[in-house]
Amino acid sequence: MTTILIAVLFFLQLLSFYFLIILNTKLAKFKDLEKKQERLMREMDDTISVYLTEMKDENDRLIKELQNVSQPEVAAGTMLQEEHIRAPKERASSPAVQESHSDSSLNLDKESRSYVPKNVVANAYSRQQHTSSKRMQSASPPKVEEQKKLEKVLTVEQQALELAKQGKSTEEIAKQLQKGKTEIELLLKFHY
Repeated sequence: MTTILIAVLFFLQLLSFYFLIILNTKLAKFKDLEKKQERLMREMDDTISVYLTEMKDENDRLIKELQNVSQPEVAAGTMLQEEHIRAPKERASSPAVQESHSDSSLNLDKESRSYVPKNVVANAYSRQQHTSSKRMQSASPPKVEEQKKLEKVLTVEQQALELAKQGKSTEEIAKQLQKGKTEIELLLKFHY
């Protein structure tokens, strides 16, 4: 009788060790998952901070570009804006004024924060986009035509994934799609 009791106790002890080992492995998996989550959170924080830094740099670059324009042209821009509000028909009849305004630049002092008309900012931005697109076209003309065909069919997200599959870096993808490097990194990170 005692041998049977000892055998049952021994079996129960082995069974309890087995359950302890299973619980220990589940606890270790949970801790590993927790560490991975913390690492992902840190990476996302870093990525977002880099994105914000890039946005700040882009804004600073835009401000510098706007500062390269002369003050009389700001006045001309405000006069054009007032003219647009008062008499749109008269404004349409003077294309020479519009051409000279689109080619103009604006110089702003940091002390005198005057408001810049939206059309002046839009022109400066479009000039910058136009020069960057010219650089891209001169770098690889045949590839640009192929990219334009793909752009019509694919979304930006699909294009980025396709370029990543081709082995291009995030910087190259960002330049081709004219998007921010951080935006492309986030997009790729969420898809892989």
